[in-house]
Amino acid sequence: MKKIILSLILMMVSLSVYGVGDKELAGRIAKQTGMTPDQVEEILAAFKKQVIADLTSGQEVRLSHFGKFYAKHMDAREARNPRTGEIIQVPPRSYLRFRAFDTGHRRLN
Repeated sequence: MKKIILSLILMMVSLSVYGVGDKELAGRIAKQTGMTPDQVEEILAAFKKQVIADLTSGQEVRLSHFGKFYAKHMDAREARNPRTGEIIQVPPRSYLRFRAFDTGHRRLN
């Protein structure tokens, strides 16, 4: 029983270290809006899906007075394996980025 309680405490502490997850965020938004947490989770999932779709099509996603999501593309390149010294080819890829607007920074401070 002590092991179970200790593991639950460790889980709770580790979750608080990493920030707010989808479920906790959905619960907080649900309290503010009067919606159910499940409805909010569906909206969050749809939001994430739409952001990725827009970024894939080459568009930025701007949220007024908050910031923008954008994709940063890295071209293919050669790299060196530090362990073996072998030259390898790194394929091209895109990275998801977020840049906060000044108004977003001001709201935080």
